[in-house]
Amino acid sequence: MELTLPASPVRLPPGVAVRVPVALRNPGTAPRSVRITVARGRASGWAQGDPPSVTLGPGATATVDVVLRAPPEQPPIASLVPFTVQAEDTAGGGAAGFATGLLTVAVSVPVTGDLVPRPGAAQTFDLLLGNDGDRTVDVRFSVALDPPGGAAEVRPEAARLAAGASLPVVLHARPARPLVGAPRPYALIVSVHHDGGEDPRPLLTAVGAGTRRPLVSNRAAGAAAVLLALGATAAIAISGVRLPLPGRHLNERPPGVAGSAPVGRPFVQVDSFPHRGADGGRAAADARLARLAEAGMPVRVVDSLASDQLADDGTGFWVLLHDGFASADAARAFCTQWRAVAPKCKVTP
Repeated sequence: MELTLPASPVRLPPGVAVRVPVALRNPGTAPRSVRITVARGRASGWAQGDPPSVTLGPGATATVDVVLRAPPEQPPIASLVPFTVQAEDTAGGGAAGFATGLLTVAVSVPVTGDLVPRPGAAQTFDLLLGNDGDRTVDVRFSVALDPPGGAAEVRPEAARLAAGASLPVVLHARPARPLVGAPRPYALIVSVHHDGGEDPRPLLTAVGAGTRRPLVSNRAAGAAAVLLALGATAAIAISGVRLPLPGRHLNERPPGVAGSAPVGRPFVQVDSFPHRGADGGRAAADARLARLAEAGMPVRVVDSLASDQLADDGTGFWVLLHDGFASADAARAFCTQWRAVAPKCKVTP
């Protein structure tokens, strides 16, 4: 029995049945009945003959199909894999003939596209989606932001993409906006899925990058700090309040503090500076505070001598901290978020 398979490799999308025609010819002088199977190998469990058997007279020809269906969870195979179709005598079970072909397992639909920022439109991206396959596919989109926070939307949310066609998709990102500091980078991630398909893997994943400006720039924050300092100096001059000289009364509570400075638990301690030196250590604490503020980290300075929640070792510390968390887990998440700029961050539950 002579068998002939198509010369071009067979492309199998996961979970999709593909028919491969097999041409048969009986060169003998007697009728022959054969059963069509795929020989032992990776594709043998994916295949069945349709019809499973056929009878050919002397010199007759016929065409049957071998139906191949890769499992939906089968990962793509970049290389070509050989498979062998064989004809077996239905009476004795012996091999009557065979032919070998090639197959590959690819993604369900070859969808292409790049995500690019739209010029002149902040936080807006365009995706021109193309279908390089030979069949129409229904697709749906999912979007995410990295780092998480804020929102993102895609229009349309689902569509039908014809074979060889293209589709414009518009995405809008609204990442969480920092209060102060430098512009913060973010990534917008869009995944294209086969709507209703059995394969959970995306047909395409594209990433776009952008930056989010803070509500208050570093320059504006610095100007506001100067104005506040000038206002405080003017208020002190008008009121006649006298400030202690740097380094004096380090073991006393600061003037004007009644009882203690409130610190809510749980809180995180970012850094501390002892009361020593000509300025009582405050300049070093303020310098560190300014660097953290520039990075966008919300912290404040508390004198340990003015708080019942902070250890002071007798002489006191300027403590950089953040409090008001709903739980200790929230405080730990804060430290994890800012570990790169505040490696000493620790939680006090």
